[in-house]
Amino acid sequence: MVKKSDLIIKKSGISGKGVYARISIKKGKTICFLRGELMDLNEMIRRTDENLEDGADPLGVDNEKYLDLDELSRTFNHSCNPNAYLSKKSKLKALRDINRGDEITYDYSTTMDDNEEKIKKSGGGLWTCKCKCGSKNCRGLIDQFRLLPKNIQNFYLKNNYTPDFILRKYKK
Repeated sequence: MVKKSDLIIKKSGISGKGVYARISIKKGKTICFLRGELMDLNEMIRRTDENLEDGADPLGVDNEKYLDLDELSRTFNHSCNPNAYLSKKSKLKALRDINRGDEITYDYSTTMDDNEEKIKKSGGGLWTCKCKCGSKNCRGLIDQFRLLPKNIQNFYLKNNYTPDFILRKYKK
């Protein structure tokens, strides 16, 4: 696993701040575990309703289970052409070789499989975001895994580039 000291938070060209590699990281190497407080969907809804949590911050780690991410974990930005992915529940791994100085990104959509009915019944809506990653294959919108184009879903599923709860639900 990459040492925390081999990662640095600094201004990002994608959005706000991002996490950058201070060393080269080989494909398949574990970068870190995204960490935070585990909560269920009801608690996430309560926190967002009470403005204790931004709708973009919780990370989906299982069916109706989320992590309220710590500062480092919430600073990894999204990209439609990521160089990292989440496996298991929250293990961030290099999807390809990452060079020293590169911003480390993952595709947020690979962690998004929210219970739309329950969220809407609470008066909320599913979180989406206009994408500003700037990659050649930018989809323009960060949204639910099920709404990704089929070829992208298939790429992530075939290569096990999603958390386990997504693999269980969508991998045939």
